[in-house]
Amino acid sequence: MDVLTALQNMLEFSTAPLLKLQALIKIIEQYGYNSELKQVTNSNSDYAVVRFYALVLIGSVVSDIEFQSSTDSRNIADQLNDIYESEYDFQTDMSVFEYLSELQAQTVNIILSDGYGLPTLTSYTSKSSMPACSIAQQLYQDGSRTDEIIIRNNSDVTHPLFMPLTVEVLNS
Repeated sequence: MDVLTALQNMLEFSTAPLLKLQALIKIIEQYGYNSELKQVTNSNSDYAVVRFYALVLIGSVVSDIEFQSSTDSRNIADQLNDIYESEYDFQTDMSVFEYLSELQAQTVNIILSDGYGLPTLTSYTSKSSMPACSIAQQLYQDGSRTDEIIIRNNSDVTHPLFMPLTVEVLNS
């Protein structure tokens, strides 16, 4: 089985495009891209092939993502720009370089276009811990947006009745 087929088979385990994107980015990181340094740290040619095909598949996944905020789309576009640009340092084949450059332009354009006009993220700070439903009601006059607040802040939420003092929310 070749690399591209293996990556495609891996993507079949999820139907959520954003999860597919995150999985491909994780593979790129496991195969030599350091997201903290924003550079390729392993230039092994076998690893480069895996990263290349992961980038190709990212190009096919992004158009299916439904962003919740323009901030989310901007963050993903910035992250992908860093990954693409780190790959350019190791490209000796001009046709591959041009292909990646065109793929980057198209991929980032799709992401930014899809995120255009969506609400931005902002931080909401309260003086005391509040239930998520109270925050939703206070910010949006709509308690049905409770789940949105809980999901967006999931890593910091121990219980929805006791939200952190500062939460990330959509501005509208």
